[in-house]
Amino acid sequence: MILLAGIWGWLAASSLLLGAWLGYRAGLSDKIVASVMAFGSGVLIAALCFEQIPEAQRLGGVWPTLAGLLVGGVAFVLADESLDRLEARHRARTQGKGALVGVLIAAGALLDGIPESLALGLGLLDDGHVSLVLLVAVLLSNLPEGLASASSLRSEGRSGLQVFVIWGSIVALSGLAAMTGPALLAGMPPAWLAFALGFSAGAVLCMLVDTLIPEAFKTTHALTGLITLAGFMTSFALEFLK
Repeated sequence: MILLAGIWGWLAASSLLLGAWLGYRAGLSDKIVASVMAFGSGVLIAALCFEQIPEAQRLGGVWPTLAGLLVGGVAFVLADESLDRLEARHRARTQGKGALVGVLIAAGALLDGIPESLALGLGLLDDGHVSLVLLVAVLLSNLPEGLASASSLRSEGRSGLQVFVIWGSIVALSGLAAMTGPALLAGMPPAWLAFALGFSAGAVLCMLVDTLIPEAFKTTHALTGLITLAGFMTSFALEFLK
């Protein structure tokens, strides 16, 4: 089961590599990137609402789920703020250049991807199956991140090899993150599993509101809500028509 969780985590994170390739080679427009970002956000929100959070509540009850949501959200916000301050200081010193910038961008992507990968792996502990809706949501949310960051790295003068080494490493680490849930929580009481599912859901929700949706809004503006709604509706249809 642990290896299977890793395989699903690597598969979900593979869209980072696809996005990086498209961003480095194809140079897609900002509107396309932002639209995919908003759509993927809607799909992820629905996956949390209809699958992950209700499943956590079913397994362990309301209070472990709420505790996990709160702790996951706080953990993500604190880590994200620390990373943002570190990147801002480094960019101020180097005018946006230097090897550390690429490392920080990769760290940000990993921080976003950890709760998603963890959620995929935890799904295997319940019924042995990965949520199709959550898998699609993670694939869609990773794609624009790879697109945008690869374009940025190229503009900073990074070689294609450097870009793909960075994102290949993130894909590998995402698979390891997916393996963490089954490895640590197999056989644990249901309340702990509910807490873990809530933790990853809280972190993902804060990531969407703090990072993905605002980034999409910079380009798609008033259409962001409608595109996000389209993603939510698609996920809703997949959930109840499957």
